[in-house]
Amino acid sequence: MIRICIAAVAALALAACSKAPEDVTARYALTGGPGVITVQAAANGDARLDSGQQALVHKGGVDYVVTTDAKGPFAAKMDDFLAVIGELAREDGMKPRPAPPEQGEFELAKTGTDTIAGMKGDIWRITPKDPAKGVPGQTVDAVVSSDSAFAHVGKALSMQTRLGAGMQQLQGGGGKIDKLVEEMLGKGMVLRFDNTLKLDKIEKAPIDAKVFALPTVLDKAGLKARLVAERDRARAAAKAAPSGPPPVMMETPAPQAPQAPQAPSPRPQAK
Repeated sequence: MIRICIAAVAALALAACSKAPEDVTARYALTGGPGVITVQAAANGDARLDSGQQALVHKGGVDYVVTTDAKGPFAAKMDDFLAVIGELAREDGMKPRPAPPEQGEFELAKTGTDTIAGMKGDIWRITPKDPAKGVPGQTVDAVVSSDSAFAHVGKALSMQTRLGAGMQQLQGGGGKIDKLVEEMLGKGMVLRFDNTLKLDKIEKAPIDAKVFALPTVLDKAGLKARLVAERDRARAAAKAAPSGPPPVMMETPAPQAPQAPQAPSPRPQAK
């Protein structure tokens, strides 16, 4: 009986010390501009990343791209979105980019710690293995928190990384450094990514489930028809207004992907 009581007390103590996920809202400032990226991550795993008219939503274990055209908002599974964008690009004659020049070998290493917006994280840096062969701008770093209480925020932000990687594959694939960037950003909750974005504010508070509600979800066929119609509408409007581009609600007309929020993507900007 005593052993049972001791075991029960130990289990309760462990539960009290565990860092279970809570509903979290994180706001990131974009370096060099007024833009803001908002990540809302629920304890149940649902998440939403917002930047302007477009969003990425993780719901029920599936990633969705949510955007708006002249007819209003709609959503599609990220895999379907990438597949259709690839089909339209090929139909328009787009060819994969030439293979990038040999980049050499890189390594990812933890080099210290830093505190961003009151949160402590590890500094991870990607550098050429042979500095003598390195090219200016090939060093990339990030500050990442490994706090398990915020792991779901990191997973939410990684939706943009997956979308960026998918788009790069459509254009011919990325280089060796891109895989290391994905690995680096997958280590937890990103507090700062290179010179692209930086955590500004984070708060724990209940998030209404309506935040993760999706507009009409299109299948591949419906998505392709919608993007083709928007592309044709934009082209017709361009012919009718030769003095300037027409107002288009989609930030980038099909067959290219609507501009995704500028969160971390596998290919960093050179310093």
